[in-house]
Amino acid sequence: METADLIGLLVPATYLVMLAIESRWSARAFPPRKGWRWLGIGFLLLIGTAGATVPLVLPLDWMAAHRWMDGTPLGAAGGALAGWLVLSFIAFVLHRAYHAFSPLWQLGHQLHHSPQRVDISGSAFFHPVEMVLQVLMQLFVTVIVLGLDPIAAALVGYIAAFHGMFQHWNVRTPRWLGYFIQRPESHCVHHRMGVHTWNYADFPLWDIVFGSFRNPREFRGECGFEAPDDHRVVAMLSWRDVNAFRYGNGNRGVRAGTPTRAPGELA
Repeated sequence: METADLIGLLVPATYLVMLAIESRWSARAFPPRKGWRWLGIGFLLLIGTAGATVPLVLPLDWMAAHRWMDGTPLGAAGGALAGWLVLSFIAFVLHRAYHAFSPLWQLGHQLHHSPQRVDISGSAFFHPVEMVLQVLMQLFVTVIVLGLDPIAAALVGYIAAFHGMFQHWNVRTPRWLGYFIQRPESHCVHHRMGVHTWNYADFPLWDIVFGSFRNPREFRGECGFEAPDDHRVVAMLSWRDVNAFRYGNGNRGVRAGTPTRAPGELA
């Protein structure tokens, strides 16, 4: 087994460790959801399948031959750092687009925002279309834009996966950490019911620069969609706007008149 493959196996291993810690030391009480943990594991396997199969149908040799830069001299560590910085910015732009344009929101991102829980199980809860877009975006950055070696590219993938899991982790974290990595408390603000805004970046610098940064000491409030829309998984997989009846067409999960900041919440 190649080193890059071993790095890929770190993702499910990290997921299970975080799940065990979260089960023992949960920080926030969310509404229970039957079968939620198994649903999360199922979607994690689906993401793994997308990550393994999408590269098989792409002309990777052609892509590498037409790379814009040769990032191999950066090595594994340097390439991983450069790749992560570029990927995090492109992901930030795409994430803002998901929330700015109703067709993109409806295409898949609403599914991720629907659960009334923000925890490790929800870190993998993405529409298959969005999963494929994530894989394509990562390959675009690591293979075409930067031309990284396989180990550096695999490390970029793991770093991205770790950030996604960490920000959903239902544990308590110190506020100062939020200036270096998006904390779970901050990501709860992003998933706040009726708001679904702020904190789009895995790397907080991009939110700070573009004015969408919120870093509360703790989070108090509700997340996800109102019941029963939060459970309409099949409808969301079919690209139907499950909030249209409640909030109106083109709502992107935003409820008119909902304060974007909870009482006492600090930026």
